Amino acid sequence: MKVVSNLLELFKSISLSTLLLILLVVSACTKIEKEKPFLLGTGFGINSATLIVDDLKSASAYYKDTLGFDVPDKTQNSAYAGSKVFYISFPDLSALEILSLDDSISDDVKPQFISTFLKNNEGVRMYSLSSSSADSSSAWLASKGFIMDSIKSYRSSSETPDGWSWDNGEPDERRVDFASINQSGNMPGFVEYLDYDYQGTMKQWKTYYSYGRRYDDQPNGVVGTAAIIVAVESLDEAKSEFQKMGFEEVASNTSGHEAKFKLIRNQEIHLIGPQENGDVADFLTERGNGVFALRFEVKNLEETHKYLKERLPEEAMILTDSLQRLIVLNDYAKGVQLEFVQEPEEQGAMALMLRPNDKLDTTAMLHASELYTKYCALCHGDDRQGYANDNAPSLRSHSLLATSQGTNFMRYTIQYGRANTAMAGYRDLQGGPLEYIEIELILKWLYETAGVEKAVELSRDPVKGDVALGEKLYNTTCATCHGKDGEGITAPALGNPMLLATATDHFLRYAIAEGRDGTPMIAFKDSLSAEEIDGLTAFLRSRAAGWDVPKKDTVSIPKPENYVLNPTSKAPNFTLKEGKYLSAEQLIKAMRDSSRLVLLDARSEVAWRQMHIPGAIPVPYYEEPENFVKDIPNDSTWVVAYCACPHAASERVMNTLRRNGFKNTAILDEGILIWAQMGFPVQNGN
Repeated sequence: MKVVSNLLELFKSISLSTLLLILLVVSACTKIEKEKPFLLGTGFGINSATLIVDDLKSASAYYKDTLGFDVPDKTQNSAYAGSKVFYISFPDLSALEILSLDDSISDDVKPQFISTFLKNNEGVRMYSLSSSSADSSSAWLASKGFIMDSIKSYRSSSETPDGWSWDNGEPDERRVDFASINQSGNMPGFVEYLDYDYQGTMKQWKTYYSYGRRYDDQPNGVVGTAAIIVAVESLDEAKSEFQKMGFEEVASNTSGHEAKFKLIRNQEIHLIGPQENGDVADFLTERGNGVFALRFEVKNLEETHKYLKERLPEEAMILTDSLQRLIVLNDYAKGVQLEFVQEPEEQGAMALMLRPNDKLDTTAMLHASELYTKYCALCHGDDRQGYANDNAPSLRSHSLLATSQGTNFMRYTIQYGRANTAMAGYRDLQGGPLEYIEIELILKWLYETAGVEKAVELSRDPVKGDVALGEKLYNTTCATCHGKDGEGITAPALGNPMLLATATDHFLRYAIAEGRDGTPMIAFKDSLSAEEIDGLTAFLRSRAAGWDVPKKDTVSIPKPENYVLNPTSKAPNFTLKEGKYLSAEQLIKAMRDSSRLVLLDARSEVAWRQMHIPGAIPVPYYEEPENFVKDIPNDSTWVVAYCACPHAASERVMNTLRRNGFKNTAILDEGILIWAQMGFPVQNGN
């Protein structure tokens, strides 16, 4: 999606489209077995089909109440000025758009091709595919002889962002279409979502899809778009165009009146000629080339049939091939034939296995236990008893699991691991084998098998205590198991920055006072006073920057006059990945060089107090930005935001700053947890 940074530096005076054409020419001159097209890049396949209707309100109500689609309450902007859409999203990231002209817009602003289409028809006039780079898709197609329209940039939201928002107020989508000289209804458009992590999404497909099934739940059972079926007057010509674009033909029926092209996973584009059936021939006579039908995958075809049968007349539907395909005729779907097929068995099984937010059923429990056995049992024991290897703690402890359920403590432990211990990070984005949703499933399984029905809610306020007293008690009471330097001997390493970054003060205090049932960690509430337990907690918190770091003065939230670090020094010369991500190596160099910059901690103030980069200002992403924006210099000073996720909260802060006119803004790419794992300086709050 992005050109390598050193190439951009080398060709910085050349436009991206020109550069891509140069690269295509160069690659064509090299000896390769097969030319690999850049058509979709790392896009996710079908982006959307656009149903154009006369009356947006009534059409959307019909699709919602009768056909069972989850139509949202608000419209969005489309790529075409003078039109509005209802955007219905599906778990596989595809969508159905219902579009109509905005009656409040003058006729000279309305797209002419939409007005012309609506004079005689309703139906799907356009469909688009997901591209991770509209520039690259356009350059590729132009290199194949297609004449392309200019790329359109637009905002999908008609609302002006206010307060904290991931919306930076700028265009968030780009679309490229074939020019009208060679455009017909059978040709797709290509849509790019700006600032969208295509590569990360594709790596975490199971996570996105499984959560999509939960939150994009369609009453009619639709889980994705299986195929866009396009009627064409000349199948040979249409096939030739799609082959030239770079699509892979996967099958043709024996009659020779259909061609299928593979996209991604189960998605396909079907081209059908006029001989396919009488309805297709009639469609072509009335409209010419265009989208004849949309084929959707559903959770259960019988349930979908039952749902629609209760809402549509008998003549509206056809059930073919012994319940293999359910068809709603185009007269009953606003000009497009809708087809419903059963989702693939493997896909449905995957969705059942990955349901961490519900009480786990037998299938999900079995899958979670298999994941535990494969990745966790070696050290934590087959029955979660702990201490099988490397002094890994018990995961049966109700105390541990109940106090961590409402926090990120266990989640971040599995995702990021514990540096300098045997506990590795298991999140795929950290090089591990597990997607986010698989880690969530393991956590849910651990909670349920430990009998945790409700989290133990702990205060997030800091614990104040006598650090010197705590250090003395640690050496006499705790060091035997946890190590004199917190390195861990027969118990967890308490001097680990990741542990102290993710454990709140009261989480630590609870463990000291109440112990960990089922483990050698006894409860000290009867042998130590409250003052002594507070002192132990405060001492552990003071070790967040390392066990041997000299004691520092307590740290208070910086005042506005101290927001800028090294105010009389020069600003650093940062190079950002994708125009927004700053590497930890660049930031630590700037700090060691005493460069002028501002550091913003986008997490909660509690998290900031637990551990932060020295000099960082706590700027919780959920508080009003006006509380601090006015105090940050909007000049050449770099403003670097970070969080732990590692980008979600910090990106919200950065986009809000950019919307307010700040230019030199960046996100710490690794986030603070990896920053700490890398051994870079951290500090605890007061």
